[in-house]
Amino acid sequence: MLQNMSGAHLLVIVVILALDVVALVQMWRDRRRSDVVKAVWTVVILAVPVIGVVGWAVNWLLGRAAAALDRSR
Repeated sequence: MLQNMSGAHLLVIVVILALDVVALVQMWRDRRRSDVVKAVWTVVILAVPVIGVVGWAVNWLLGRAAAALDRSR
C-alpha cells in the first residue's frame, strides 16, 4: 500500500494529521465550549479532516474576535 507513495504524499498526510491533532487539543482545552459542542467538532474533524479543521479554525477565530470585541465594551 505504501510502496507507491512519494515523499510529498507522506508530507501532506503528516501535515493533515498534525493539524487535526492541534485542532483537537486546542478545542478540548477551550473552556468556553460545552462538552456536546466539543464532541460534535471532534466527530466533524475526524470524519472530514481538512474541511473539519478549516471549519473549526474559522469558528475558533470568530469566537476569539467576538470575545475581544465583547471585552472592549
